[in-house]
Amino acid sequence: MKAMKGKLLKKLKTVKAIGHLKPDTILQVSGYLYTSPPNPARPPLAAIEECPNSVQRPDINVTELIKDLQDEGTDFDSQLTDDKENVSPEETENVVESKLKDETPSSEIDVTSFRRPDLYSGSLFDPNLLAAFEQAVMDVKAREAERRKRIEEDGEEEPPSKSRRIDQTPDPLAEFKERCPPGGGESVVLYTTGLRAIRETFEDCHKTRSLLENLRIVFFERDVSMHSEYKEEMWRILGGKIAPPRLFIKGRYIGGAEEVIGLHEQGRLKPLMQGLPMDDGRQGCCEGCVGLRFIVCFNCDGSRKILPEGDGEAIVCNECNENGLIVCPFCS
Repeated sequence: MKAMKGKLLKKLKTVKAIGHLKPDTILQVSGYLYTSPPNPARPPLAAIEECPNSVQRPDINVTELIKDLQDEGTDFDSQLTDDKENVSPEETENVVESKLKDETPSSEIDVTSFRRPDLYSGSLFDPNLLAAFEQAVMDVKAREAERRKRIEEDGEEEPPSKSRRIDQTPDPLAEFKERCPPGGGESVVLYTTGLRAIRETFEDCHKTRSLLENLRIVFFERDVSMHSEYKEEMWRILGGKIAPPRLFIKGRYIGGAEEVIGLHEQGRLKPLMQGLPMDDGRQGCCEGCVGLRFIVCFNCDGSRKILPEGDGEAIVCNECNENGLIVCPFCS
């Protein structure tokens, strides 16, 4: 932009000032001048000036025009200086030099306010600061010694510390009723059903089982549809014919699917299982029952009947349940 302005100024300086129009010069409406050879058929300039419809142009003063352009160039330079993205390297150096001149000279800076670090000392901190910190520590120790001495002389009991308060935190399981299933004093027991007769009950059992599996907690599932003794056991503990699922943690009755999921959403379920073994996934499924927790009876092969030797009536097997199954001896 500055190069174009310089070229324009040089071009205008070469133009001579025009005081009057020459006879062979015609002034156009657009403002451009052009010369043409004299034409005898054309009327003289005086005749054109007398015509009322002719366009006239005032005298051009080139000196004043150049002065106005120089003034505008000065304003344009100031705008370029304000625009940091369009400043040239030379202008940047000039601005930096002017700022350095305006700053406080180094001779007026008070160097005594700065402390030179001692490289041979054990620490790079201020010695005065370290001394003040050590004095504060000594004062705290002295007050603590006086307090302990006063307690020993007066025979007063020492107030409980923070660690004791943490140890005395109430058990989160204390708010639940104590109803312990067989073998569930230090474990998690879940009563479920595998029957799809009632869809809502089956889905609730599936949700509760999946929740415990995601928490990586070792729990014992007792399917009441596979073993009638589990059903009688659950009804006896709860005091009525209540549908599964039912969860017990460390001998405490937690509730059904709605209560368990509600505790999980509130973040209160996992703290109830502190101290219980976690399932790291290394053990895998049981080799005996493949995770079903029941196997076919070895005595009757699942028929629930035993044929005696010789001629005789079949007797009912006493080792398996109503489905010809026994509880897996490896994992249950």
